[in-house]
Amino acid sequence: MELIWRDGLEVVKDLFANLIFSNHMMYDPHLVMTGSEREYGEFFTSERAFTIQNDLPEGATIVPIILASDKTPVTRMTGGLEMHPIFLMIGNIQSEVRMKATAHAWRCIAFIPIPKFDAHADYQTLLHARLFHKCMDTIFARCKVATKIGEYMADPMGYIWHCFTPLVAYTADLPEAQLVACVSKNASPVMMATQSDFGSAHIHPPRTGQHTLTLIYDLSKHIDPWSVPRFQVEAKLLMLSGVHQPFWRDWRFADPGYMLPGELLHTCHKFFGDHALKWCKEVVGEEELDARYKAHHKRVGTRHFGSGVSHISQMTCREHRDIERTMIATIAGATNATPDFVHAIRALTEFFYQAQSPVHTDSSIASMVQSLDKFHRLKQGILDAGAWRGKRGTIDNFLIPKLELFHSFAGSIRALGGFIRHLTRV
Repeated sequence: MELIWRDGLEVVKDLFANLIFSNHMMYDPHLVMTGSEREYGEFFTSERAFTIQNDLPEGATIVPIILASDKTPVTRMTGGLEMHPIFLMIGNIQSEVRMKATAHAWRCIAFIPIPKFDAHADYQTLLHARLFHKCMDTIFARCKVATKIGEYMADPMGYIWHCFTPLVAYTADLPEAQLVACVSKNASPVMMATQSDFGSAHIHPPRTGQHTLTLIYDLSKHIDPWSVPRFQVEAKLLMLSGVHQPFWRDWRFADPGYMLPGELLHTCHKFFGDHALKWCKEVVGEEELDARYKAHHKRVGTRHFGSGVSHISQMTCREHRDIERTMIATIAGATNATPDFVHAIRALTEFFYQAQSPVHTDSSIASMVQSLDKFHRLKQGILDAGAWRGKRGTIDNFLIPKLELFHSFAGSIRALGGFIRHLTRV
């Protein structure tokens, strides 16, 4: 096994001192008001920025670390090698600059291996998860020290700052978020949301990181973590993955309950393609849906879907978004599409659009939550239409992990700022 990596703190220093970003840097948390409402956009306008700043020595500066990763195939037809590329960016750089691909604000700092262990298949996932956290420990060891005692860094103008480097956000899809949070596949990796009814959700204080560490500590007192078979069985009963040394355990301010924000690509756009689009195909019918898209294509002259949408085998995020823009107009008036069904899809689509806003206020967040509540009130129309089907026939519930994650969006926006601020490019 080979870990290809660069020291995380050296990369942070290089970004912090980069002359390209000299006119686009932020150093202090600040309030931005729109009338009487507070704006949540950049990380430095979020509640979490103020919480961290108030815990630091006088005169200290936050250099917030934002990470991203996604399991990627490295070779095809020559061994099928896969790795976890780890990307790093600092939140001091204004998002309108760092989101540009030409700015090169995101740095690839490591390729974490995904090996085949000489062990039973039941333990491959656990051993891989432990290796991932061990590698992250190695990459960010100095960043953890800097978060505790600080590190003096030069900014692009040559001024020296007393900097602290907390991990504030980690952008990943659901499986990798669960890997980071050290929870099993049946557990939600971010702020836990419990539905009191179909239309609302109450967000508990996001202390999932400390809760996870307490569970691991208590379990390790009774079972040796290196007794893998026993430890894995007991860990699964506690909704844990079996990792006994999370890389964020000794990283000050790092808590999965805060640092795993809503992720628009997989949580929203892929959700629409995997679920809402299939519901529309079932209700409207593939032939009629294609005919409606063809007619729309001829009438409006859209770039995509001149042959319909039912036979597209692979779609990127761009195609998902284009379908979202036109789906409501396409299914409206269809024979089997009841008003409740159409309104439910529309409420879900409105929620996605509102979640993508780069800047939020309390009223916009409330409007976003209302759209989600409206979907929950009307989603029975989807079941009544028989649209939710699986391999074994009709499904009569909405036990979808990503659907649960939507309830954490409001709290995550207030804690970290707009979701789109943590993305590279979609």
